[in-house]
Amino acid sequence: MNTKKKMTLLVCVFLTTLCIVSCRQAKEDAIINGEESSADQQEITVETAENTDSETTGDEIESDQQENHVQAAKDADSEMTAEELLDLFIDGTINAADSTDLTAAFYITDLNMGSEELDSYSVGEKVDLDNDGENELVISGPYGGIYLDGRNNRVYEFAAGDGNALILSYVYYNGAVWIMYSNSMNEGYESYHMEKFEGADNLVAEMDFGEELADPNNSESEMKYILNGTIISYDEYAAFCSKIFASQVSTS
Repeated sequence: MNTKKKMTLLVCVFLTTLCIVSCRQAKEDAIINGEESSADQQEITVETAENTDSETTGDEIESDQQENHVQAAKDADSEMTAEELLDLFIDGTINAADSTDLTAAFYITDLNMGSEELDSYSVGEKVDLDNDGENELVISGPYGGIYLDGRNNRVYEFAAGDGNALILSYVYYNGAVWIMYSNSMNEGYESYHMEKFEGADNLVAEMDFGEELADPNNSESEMKYILNGTIISYDEYAAFCSKIFASQVSTS
């Protein structure tokens, strides 16, 4: 073989080898690029899933918040029971107002509670004082203390003692509870006023009775006895009083 043919053969072998190497490299690059692409797709898929979960969690939180707001609105609109309202007053959470003057409100902490002083108050019993099937709260204290009623999501002052002329108590009479105010501040004179309610804002009956001097200017004069504006005998008066005072409950 001459030199020219040898050179030609060597060139062909070299080009063939170079082509094979190039093809092999291209194939390997394609495989690597494919793996990287697959890895990138996996990362994108994972990120998309995470974003979806995040959006779902955010939606769930927002939904829970909306439900909480709705429940809070329902709770605000719902009416509390008298028992719940009175307990909140005892706890000092809410105040009590005069039903005729809502600005004249007070908290239990405004009262002189639990001391040994004569003008101190204490939490008494719960009893149906207005014959409506729900209990009122007795705050025992000076001149019979204060009676509180819970209604319409508020606590109201139902009755209160106010000096020796208005000493508060309550009485069981003829199958109902009556609020009674006693006045015995003047010598030779005593009077009583009773009120029957069917609901704290619904006064349905009243009674007055008492005794006084027949001659106010003569301390030696006889006594006269009065029931609802009518003069009655001592025996009638005594019989009536025995029924009243036998069932009277003092809250001083």
